[in-house]
Amino acid sequence: MKQLSKIIAMLSLLITLDSAAQVNQSPLPNWVVALQPVLSSNVPEQDISNGIYYLLADTQLQVPATGEQQIFEHYASLVTSSKGLEKAGQISIYYDPAYQQVALHQLNIIRDGTTINRYPQARITLVQTEQDLEKLLYHGETALNIVLPDVRVGDIIEYSYSLTGSNPVFADRFNTSQRLNWTVPLQQQHWRLLWQRPEPLVFKFSKQAIPLQIRTEADTTTYALVQHNVAPVKHEDDTPDWYSPYNSLSLSNSPEWQDIARWGSALFEPAIDDSPAVAAQVARLQRDYPAPEQQIAAALKFVQTEIRYLGIELGQSSHKPASAAKVLQQRYGDCKDKSVLLVSILRQLGHQAVPVLVNTDLNATITERLPSAGVFDHAIVKLDFNGKSYWLDPTRSFQAGPLDTLYQPDYGYALELTPASTELTAMSSATEYTEVMINEHFRLPDALTAPAEYSVSTVYSGLDAERSRSQFASNSISQKADGYVQFYSRYYPTITLAEPISKTDDAATGSITVNEFYQITDFWQADPAEPGRLEANFYSNGISSYLQTPEIAANRTQPVVLSHPVNISQTITVELNDIDWQFDDEQVKEHNAFFHYQSQLQFDKSRQILTLSYQYKSLTDHILPEQRADYIDAVNKARNDLNLNIFQHDAVSDVVPNSSNGSGKVMFLLLAVYFMLCILCAALWLLPIETYRHNKRFPEPMVRFILTWLVTFSLYGLYWCIKNISQLNAAALPEPPSAAPAD
Repeated sequence: MKQLSKIIAMLSLLITLDSAAQVNQSPLPNWVVALQPVLSSNVPEQDISNGIYYLLADTQLQVPATGEQQIFEHYASLVTSSKGLEKAGQISIYYDPAYQQVALHQLNIIRDGTTINRYPQARITLVQTEQDLEKLLYHGETALNIVLPDVRVGDIIEYSYSLTGSNPVFADRFNTSQRLNWTVPLQQQHWRLLWQRPEPLVFKFSKQAIPLQIRTEADTTTYALVQHNVAPVKHEDDTPDWYSPYNSLSLSNSPEWQDIARWGSALFEPAIDDSPAVAAQVARLQRDYPAPEQQIAAALKFVQTEIRYLGIELGQSSHKPASAAKVLQQRYGDCKDKSVLLVSILRQLGHQAVPVLVNTDLNATITERLPSAGVFDHAIVKLDFNGKSYWLDPTRSFQAGPLDTLYQPDYGYALELTPASTELTAMSSATEYTEVMINEHFRLPDALTAPAEYSVSTVYSGLDAERSRSQFASNSISQKADGYVQFYSRYYPTITLAEPISKTDDAATGSITVNEFYQITDFWQADPAEPGRLEANFYSNGISSYLQTPEIAANRTQPVVLSHPVNISQTITVELNDIDWQFDDEQVKEHNAFFHYQSQLQFDKSRQILTLSYQYKSLTDHILPEQRADYIDAVNKARNDLNLNIFQHDAVSDVVPNSSNGSGKVMFLLLAVYFMLCILCAALWLLPIETYRHNKRFPEPMVRFILTWLVTFSLYGLYWCIKNISQLNAAALPEPPSAAPAD
């Protein structure tokens, strides 16, 4: 399929019209306010990138009561270095010829204050482009490519054009959005909308409000704003898809989501049919699967795998689905076509199903947007069955298993396409069913020179099973095996594949199991700091990649994306060699706002089996800048527990087994010290008391008294005090006066 996409792309690029006459130069529309670019003396050199300083960004729109909409765009940019010549000298204007016409107005170079019309010398070409062919979407988009001759550093490139027409699929629904800052500095921005329809517009700024000029004259309401010296916005790396640092202005004539739901329902409902072809497919499902939940899962699987994904989205087909009968007949369709077919089948099976629109990136932030049809980018199906809502995606071609174990994506909110829908529906009930269970087994031979045996059995469920199936579909088993060996060689450089890996796909549960078998020569590694000492390490490598210490600057201002949902458990079982190993059972837990982590060490001495169990589950898809220190601290706590180091000596008689925590050694040392104190105390008790210098009232050697006190953990001190209470009371009284000497 990828090869087919590349062929189509190459063919589409050959469909060019090399005639400049196809797009003639025309004067500015009479409704446009003409602006002239002005080069400021204060050029922000430190903020300019790619050798271009943007002087003017001018967008003007006219929406008449009847007739075609028009969009006018006017740009001017200064070439500040040779780096900017390549981009400034080539201009691309994209439009859809199915419903738009393009007109070119200005094509100038301003050099040393003189304006030069470059239209006669420019190479102007119409090229059919398909930017989404890799996604198997065909839009029919066309680009007006312009190559300017003789562009020099210091030139100002100025061009303007207009597009007439809008997609009729939106009928009288209107929405537009204008970005108000870029990642590069902008000297002047001008935006203007002439609204000539009777219904009012609603507008919203995504971040900071900017003064918006609103003026009504006769039947026209004009919205306008002007900005000067717009500072660049920094878009930091690794932000979530739903986050945008840009300020934007959105306008819509749909004040409520119900208006968009009715619009979508009018497009989708006529395509949902009970044609003979659909009825025949329903009859087959009822014949082959007795239980309703089996029929639902089989219907979903049929649309996912038997109807290939391909979108021919020319004109109204960008949002209007084909009928279910047509999708069945042609055996291909995009998300909206597949959703229509699945809803048709489910309804004939007697279930309540509706198509819904979602945005795969915005997540919960979609609730901050104005109601509009343009906010959505994907269609799926909502099924109500046995008192529970299911969100079914007919484009997920690698799903398998019963209905209740299928991964259901949670895009935050969805719009149900029914006339009765008044609000977005929260998808919080959607299950993020995904899990990876890794079971590793090491067998350590008694002979240190023999290779260790190492096997891995991994069970993928839900979303992770889909990912695994997709990977095996794109790569051969031998390619996957090479990738696995390369991965494990980071931890065990001498690892080799002992047997071919095997894969088992369980259609009954939807899980997929991958079994791997290896040998590791030189498993025991010499410690250069201590001759004769051999070490071995065991790593929770399936979890470690999710617990990397992030490189988050202290001055970061934007959220950082995290992998989510992730649910991994990893068990490492080690058959130890025939040595008197000693391990203390341990348990570690780290629960915070970002993830849950726990581990457990267990040792069965009778069988010489060491078991290490780890679990990691993500709890969020991002961290905020103010959570940076807490997240790094939590990651470091968990990372310190991800591996276990054991060691022995190369002579069996000199073996010193130990776990990485060293608690056994500390306990042994404490017991040895206590035993020596006991011996010393006993020796002191055996010596005659006359050998000590002692107090006349307390015939107790001080050294023996203190040692006995320590050895008995103060019990002897309590006994001594009770036994000698009379002496203690006498010691508290003053000494009697001595007799006076005789005269």
